[in-house]
Amino acid sequence: MILSVGNHEYFGGSGPPPGGADVQAWTDQAAHWIARAQRTLAMTAPATRALLERLAPRRGERVLDAAAGCGDPALAIAALVGDSGGVTATDAVPEMLAALDGAARAAGLRNVTTLLTTAETLDVAPGSHDAACCRFGLMFFEDPLAALSNLRRAVRDGGRLAVMVWGVAADNPYFGAAMEALDAAGAPPLQSPPGLKTVFEFGERGRLAALAARAGWTDVREEEVRFTMDIPETRPESALDALAQLSTKVQARTEGLDPAVRERARAALAERVRPYAVGGGLRFPAVALLVSARA
Repeated sequence: MILSVGNHEYFGGSGPPPGGADVQAWTDQAAHWIARAQRTLAMTAPATRALLERLAPRRGERVLDAAAGCGDPALAIAALVGDSGGVTATDAVPEMLAALDGAARAAGLRNVTTLLTTAETLDVAPGSHDAACCRFGLMFFEDPLAALSNLRRAVRDGGRLAVMVWGVAADNPYFGAAMEALDAAGAPPLQSPPGLKTVFEFGERGRLAALAARAGWTDVREEEVRFTMDIPETRPESALDALAQLSTKVQARTEGLDPAVRERARAALAERVRPYAVGGGLRFPAVALLVSARA
């Protein structure tokens, strides 16, 4: 899913940050994310696989997925732990949890419990889970230390954590390409409230790992996950239209745009993404940071 934040887009399977205005922004865009859930799931599948490898959910275990969004990776975890285990999927947007519930039923998964909450206000029985995860959500939490501390309380001693965030902007050109092209073409900027966090909040190596240690996690490890985000059947010349379909922010900035400015932006973006054109589609390099730890 993609959420407009500052000058960048949030892309991932996880749900919203806390805070009234931010939760409202996620709620307003919920229908957009739900409609594109399968497409974004495919684009970030390599990152999800890396997180699941580190989390290593086993049959019979109970796992907590914070900011679960439409259910990626909660539903994959539910299939791995089986009916003898279970998943607690949390999110702050009711519409997202309703979509997750529907997807679980469609997949025949009866071991998924949804909980309407932010990670900062999470209140489950201490030690009631074997593992916890959060994929592409921590960057926007108002108080990520409180969130990580709550996850630690929710996990039994010896249990596991796997959390994933985006790396630095230079390693993730997908997020800025369209907005940079629109800037270069002279498109009017969008107004964003001051102080909003960006997708790169934890892009600096070591920052998230240090925070996890402060929250009480042990044996903390951080690694880079390099993969590609593919947009099939998209030529550089049509990249602006494709990204406007994926991103509510690009869509908002291109709606009603002067035709001459739009064409300049289209041409500027085509040149920016041409190095990523592969086999009739676009393949953007991407880097995520994966932090794993023990309770």
